[in-house]
Amino acid sequence: MKKVFLFASAVLFIQVAAAQKLDRSQRPKPGPAPTITFADPAIFKLPNGITVLVVENHKLPKVTASFSIDAGQITEGAKAGVMSLMGGMLNEGTTTKTKVQFDEAVDQLGAEVGLRASGGSVSALTRYFSNAFMLMTDALRNPSFPQASFDKLKSQTLTGLKSNERSAKAISSRVVSALSFGINHPAGEFETEESVKALALADVKNAYQKYITPSRGYLTFVGDITPAKAHELALKALGDWKGRTLTLPVTPLVNNPAKTEINIVDLPGAVQSEITVTNLVNIPLSSPDYHAVLLANEILGGGADSKLYRNLREQRGFTYGAYSSIGTGRFQNSFSASAAVRNEKVDSAVVEFLKEINNMRTQKVTAEELQNTKNYYNGSFALGLENPARMAGFASSILINNLPIDFYRTYLQKINAVTADDILRVSKKYFNHDNTRVVIVGKQDAFLPGLIKQGFIVKTYDPYAVPVKAPAMATVK
Repeated sequence: MKKVFLFASAVLFIQVAAAQKLDRSQRPKPGPAPTITFADPAIFKLPNGITVLVVENHKLPKVTASFSIDAGQITEGAKAGVMSLMGGMLNEGTTTKTKVQFDEAVDQLGAEVGLRASGGSVSALTRYFSNAFMLMTDALRNPSFPQASFDKLKSQTLTGLKSNERSAKAISSRVVSALSFGINHPAGEFETEESVKALALADVKNAYQKYITPSRGYLTFVGDITPAKAHELALKALGDWKGRTLTLPVTPLVNNPAKTEINIVDLPGAVQSEITVTNLVNIPLSSPDYHAVLLANEILGGGADSKLYRNLREQRGFTYGAYSSIGTGRFQNSFSASAAVRNEKVDSAVVEFLKEINNMRTQKVTAEELQNTKNYYNGSFALGLENPARMAGFASSILINNLPIDFYRTYLQKINAVTADDILRVSKKYFNHDNTRVVIVGKQDAFLPGLIKQGFIVKTYDPYAVPVKAPAMATVK
């Protein structure tokens, strides 16, 4: 016993001595970026044009499949809300099974099956997967569209709209998109109580016939399945499916404001205001700016170590959190920075938002800020590769966005090649300051005088993005 005690004491002494030699005032140097290696999915096409991707992973006896239709941006117009209702109706039974019978069949298999306006997904243990997959594709191809289910879903939608009438967050989400893109743009339109009430079951059936089709379809299998088995199953379930041929809509680009303006929606009962600073961007994944933009946004407002968070929450206590995001892809998207702020601090918060955005446009980020952000991307990207579905997502993204085959294999190399000069360049290009839009939904009496005093152009709107007559003081420039 004495020898054991002496040995343990010696080990403890060595550990303490080693710890005392560490210089904890210095941040450990980052290691090299992880090397990205992964197998390409098997890819083939069905006779009707559906692209099938298969990622084998036999570690667990489970398979997941998803079918998605790349219809692009859909304009609903006067039928706003119909696509959401149609997606919900796909879960309400088939021509051979009522909803109750369908749900019971899924439960007996211990599976998960879900349908939506852009496709569907299914997950089950390997031994039950074939039957579960046939259920999913049956719901996709042969919905029954019962009137009672339509009435139920329509009523639920109207109830949801009613409950959000006084929600600053819901109003902000709607108005930001509507003012940025315009209410006649697919990214700016929204459903209303009036548009939903006017919908009939026939509208849902028409939307189904128009958009649920094998055209531009992508079917992905991930898990304990071979390409041969996936091919056999896909042919059996979907091989003879025919439908309307889709073409990707072309939507004209929308301009940003000529000069920075404040757009206010007055919500007198709001305890705090939703602030969104936003401008439109166009950043395809093939853009040489893509990787630098991701890092720039992360530094500005990606998390708790970002400039916006440290300023508005930690330094000034205006909010619980301030963040930014930037959209990329084939279609015009937006950059936005947002926070929920106490009403009486809104004018000050707007100034700080614009200041931090301008700092990104005019000052180089530090080497430490840039390296810390690269480290985050290195770790999170490598960690994400543990999910086999990511491989299928990479493959479909390469196909849809017409990217080089090595786009994701060289992802971290390109991330780590970004310089502080690159961050400054893309910040100037994509984070607007002099021609941006600031949307505020909240109690305007608490902050409007302060904004007017700052000299901002102020415009007021109702909760559905319709201009309203501004208070007298809001006309002051």
